[in-house]
Amino acid sequence: MKGISTEDAPFRLTDSVFKSINQKMHKREIFCDLAQAFDCVTHEILLALLHLYRIRGVYDDWFRSFLTKRRQKVEVISPNSTQNFFSDWGTTKHGVPQESILGCLLLIIYINDSPLRVIPYQNQYYLLMILVS
Repeated sequence: MKGISTEDAPFRLTDSVFKSINQKMHKREIFCDLAQAFDCVTHEILLALLHLYRIRGVYDDWFRSFLTKRRQKVEVISPNSTQNFFSDWGTTKHGVPQESILGCLLLIIYINDSPLRVIPYQNQYYLLMILVS
């Protein structure tokens, strides 16, 4: 929505909750932390899904290269030292880049095909999304 930022979301949420409480209404919210979801994407399943969406040929090769030939290393910043430490380079086996628009789109494609179930537990309902990896 135009003119609404991520800083507005917590304010709007708390405002909505307080209004519901003041009106003696019940309020339920569903929160999903997708930070770990980016790391749980299995490349082969995602590539199979892209194939179902008719991504083939050169485009399939490009996505396969984009996903499977990624390398990364970890930097550990030591607050008590002027020297930072680095891990060895490693090839990623799961996940999509979080900092890219394409990574977000690929996660949506991956999640869109995942079965969703609403399960009751102690008079509350929880959304369970099955991510197979």
